[in-house]
Amino acid sequence: MRPTSPGTTSSRDPLSDSAAESVAVYSDHADDYAVDHAPKMADQVERFASSLPTPSLILDAGCGPGRDLARFTAHGHSARGVDLNPVFVAMANAHAPTSQCDLREVGSRFPAGTFDGIWACASLVHLREPETVDVLGQFAGLLRPGGKLYACLRSIGRTGWLDEPDGCRWCTVWDAEAFADAVADAGFDVDHVDRGVFVEVWATRRLIGSP
Repeated sequence: MRPTSPGTTSSRDPLSDSAAESVAVYSDHADDYAVDHAPKMADQVERFASSLPTPSLILDAGCGPGRDLARFTAHGHSARGVDLNPVFVAMANAHAPTSQCDLREVGSRFPAGTFDGIWACASLVHLREPETVDVLGQFAGLLRPGGKLYACLRSIGRTGWLDEPDGCRWCTVWDAEAFADAVADAGFDVDHVDRGVFVEVWATRRLIGSP
């Protein structure tokens, strides 16, 4: 789910598990988060849902409280959610089957080629760059050849611990082209890149045997 706009940089232990600590912060304001973000990303969800045959099986990777799980279901698809935050998992289960999972281990949670689409809406922002690269490779393994990926993360600002109104979280900021290249290197053909405060990459799982 898309986080709030980063605020000021904070000093924290560089060896801490920034992803786990950041995701845990959402628990204290989960209901407010769900309300604040409820109207967002509707156009992107419709665009992604329309890119897949109906019905398709979609993994919402980092689903938060389940906003987009409900939307994909309304579009006629089957959706599954994973999130590291247990409060979000409980909320998301009201919309579609959801399990608690660290995205850094998502490739071990499902058989290879399980999904027709993977939706990663700002769920990679709390990972360090090498972790994101690894997760993109796991996404490729979970998608059938020809399956679709949507992934977005922040491309403007400063990487580091950021103090926000609802807590302190780690945010990794990527150069738009570097992120698109990372998606391609993971085994995808990049179909389109939308640039802005968040870079949004739309991609297709490369067919097996393709260069």
